[in-house]
Amino acid sequence: MLRLGIAEENLTGTGPRPILQLRMKGRKMAQRWWSWLLALLLVMPAWAETRDGSSEAPQAQSAYCAGSDGPAGPGQDPSQPLVVALQQVSAQLRAMPYANSSDVARQNTERFLTGLFASSWDLANQLAQLDTPYFGRSARIEGMPGLYNPDNVYRSALLEPDGVYRVYGQRGTHSELTFQILDQYPIIGLGKNLMVVQPDTQGAKPGKSLEFSLGGQKPRGKTWFALPQNAQAVLARQSFGDWQETPSTLFIERIDVPKAQAYKNQFAIAAASLCQATKLWAETYVPMIARATKVNELPMPRLSAAGAGGLGGQQSILARYRISKDEGLLITVRKAAAIYQGIQIGDPWFVTPNTLRHQVSLTAKQARIDDDGFIRFVIALDDPGVPNWLDAAGNPEGYIFMRWQGSQQPIDAADAPTARLVPIASLRDHLPNNTPVMSAAQRREQLAQRKWVPQVR
Repeated sequence: MLRLGIAEENLTGTGPRPILQLRMKGRKMAQRWWSWLLALLLVMPAWAETRDGSSEAPQAQSAYCAGSDGPAGPGQDPSQPLVVALQQVSAQLRAMPYANSSDVARQNTERFLTGLFASSWDLANQLAQLDTPYFGRSARIEGMPGLYNPDNVYRSALLEPDGVYRVYGQRGTHSELTFQILDQYPIIGLGKNLMVVQPDTQGAKPGKSLEFSLGGQKPRGKTWFALPQNAQAVLARQSFGDWQETPSTLFIERIDVPKAQAYKNQFAIAAASLCQATKLWAETYVPMIARATKVNELPMPRLSAAGAGGLGGQQSILARYRISKDEGLLITVRKAAAIYQGIQIGDPWFVTPNTLRHQVSLTAKQARIDDDGFIRFVIALDDPGVPNWLDAAGNPEGYIFMRWQGSQQPIDAADAPTARLVPIASLRDHLPNNTPVMSAAQRREQLAQRKWVPQVR
């Protein structure tokens, strides 16, 4: 049975809040969760973050969530586990207060369900191919759980701890490439970073080949890493400062002789994955961060814990926004000396809205930088006519995630970003006088530059 790697400490939901919330007993527990959350968010793309500790698998929601993954018997419908699990998860999500708070919330919930389903089905397929792993990637634009970063391409392959693997390919022109070895499967667990491989520090160059081995005996004259105990997956993350940059081509092959695998019912595996992913995101993680993050305030950027497997040089901020139709949240941040600097927003399910129809993210390379060296972003429901508009996609509440990778120095208080809620009617009073006015035609052109990305990545 699939295992969920997150400790449950009497997590319960509170009353009907617009963003899901969590009741935590006592300041000490809240501080412990907050410390864990910060370590979690500063290392990973969102769904593959660092965690502290582990626990036994949670109690099953239904027989199908904990059912056998063996073949169906004569006359049995092999798809039944997934059909029933999908119906149960759909009913569970739709019963949550936020899901029925508005038409936009209902649409977000439906997209979230499709993302959970698609991710679980993809994982089930990979789990059936452990003897012949591959770098899988969801091509979905909407509904992906975990606030995936539109500026990143995430590709993951599943591992067996005693396996021997060769990873190879060609480095693209994008900003940064990292491989993270995790002790949990993506989507259903918040995996701990067991090891991080950074080919760029080993001489990988754009347009040139790269290769390293994992596990087994060290080959002579090759780049090799011992496969950590309990390794379950390798996550390749490609960060793009400019969407015109080219991606890396990556491959993985298993070079030992694995044991023969028994047939497994992928419908049953997907059912268990769907239930565990729902428990992780809808019941645990999203309520927790809703409770732990501030609204319309930005905390100081925090460094990731490189000694614990984090990405050296990465800093990040997680916060929430809340705006009305006649308000905008003005975020001001200095352009940093970093390999990658970006901002994105997400809906209350911690899901990134459609990145092709809405400008929900911008990098420092994409954004307008003012003459004073600062970048000014505006989160608003309607287009305020400024270059760095972050389109809330109909969500008056949601999440803000800011990242700095490969920074030459930590972001100090003088350069830390600030947030200010301002009336749209007086927005330009808070912007430099030479801030351009974006016409509807210019906005369409700006969005058009985003639409080709899924076809070339």
